[in-house]
Amino acid sequence: MNEKSTLKPDEIRKIIWGLSLRRAKLQNKLFTPHQMIEGCIHKIYKKCGNPKCYCVTGKKHGPYWAISKKTGGKTKITYISDTGTVKKAFAYKKYNKDLATLRKINEKIYYWLRILRDKNTVSYEK
Repeated sequence: MNEKSTLKPDEIRKIIWGLSLRRAKLQNKLFTPHQMIEGCIHKIYKKCGNPKCYCVTGKKHGPYWAISKKTGGKTKITYISDTGTVKKAFAYKKYNKDLATLRKINEKIYYWLRILRDKNTVSYEK
């Protein structure tokens, strides 16, 4: 974003317009969320503890899906096997990722609006 000093106000407006379109599309997506389950989704591989099992030599059992969630300062891990539950947990992860993208787009719009303001501002001196 170092090209700010060489861009004309119309070029800056085009950048802001493009970011606004991206933001509007993302907001529409965020307005209609899918069913979600709160927590972080993990793929877990484990050893079973049986000394005669193949997992002793390295290849572990799994993958098992689990959701972890912090409550009261402690992390609770819940194993899940239902694919619908896994999809809902991934929907939560995706929604949060989209929220972060929306925040970054807003920061870029704010940045370019300030540059546009500065290009049209002069100091007043008597």
